[in-house]
Amino acid sequence: MRLIERIGWTGCCLSFSRADYDRARQREELRRSGVYVLVGADPEGARPTRVYVGEGEEVRVRIDSHFREKDFWSSGFVLSTKDDSLNKAHIRYLEARLIAMAQTARIAAVDNATNPDALGRLSEPETADMESYLDEALILLPLLGVAAFEIYDEPDASAVVPVTKKDQAQIAGTRYLLNTQLTEAEGYSDSRGFAVLAGALARKEAKVMTAGYQRIREELITEGILADENELQYRLSRTFIFDSPSSAASVLAGGSKNGRTEWRDERGRTIKDNEEATAASPA
Repeated sequence: MRLIERIGWTGCCLSFSRADYDRARQREELRRSGVYVLVGADPEGARPTRVYVGEGEEVRVRIDSHFREKDFWSSGFVLSTKDDSLNKAHIRYLEARLIAMAQTARIAAVDNATNPDALGRLSEPETADMESYLDEALILLPLLGVAAFEIYDEPDASAVVPVTKKDQAQIAGTRYLLNTQLTEAEGYSDSRGFAVLAGALARKEAKVMTAGYQRIREELITEGILADENELQYRLSRTFIFDSPSSAASVLAGGSKNGRTEWRDERGRTIKDNEEATAASPA
């Protein structure tokens, strides 16, 4: 159980494991108004993790109910303030923003059934204050292992400065190519998973794959992220972060693939080759 604060920020974040909830619920932070994030493995396997975002004028009351009724979560994170200055409108705004960000990022499965319509209920100065609060909170959460709200921003093409392949390797790690039947893609390992660049071509015909990969593929097609290119192929409309190289390869190829052997760098080496070479190198 950890309490995290930042100099110059009135907010705070209490993180705790489910096993420690009995101790955490005695803390003053859970008696205040705030928002909370519950994180655990996704039982359906569609994403590596599942998150639930909620709010409460006394956070403990809400988490008590989730402790009894929600089985998936193993860690909790409560965002409040040291002076208990967040009111109901503030926390509903923060809840709505975090849910929307998690749904956009698509790194974790979102357990919330709906996104509350709480935006626009604050004055302009209050909105600015809450966005400032969020900026600070979004610095802390990834440091605590919560990546569900990290949105991958596409660069502005007009502002891109050409870089060398050496620069690219330093910025994004080794680039890998996937070339199978009717499938062409470029990607690289990201701290949040495996990123596939916009413009990738995917095969429309689907064969046998695991239920989790099938679900991701169907969601991407429904949401237009995998958009019609021609009768045989889809095109990835934006850069998307998959949970693993195998997930990326399987979804794009329309069938189960071992991403560690399917993705190859410019020298023809697979991810497995490079990982084994790294492991065998002297410390």
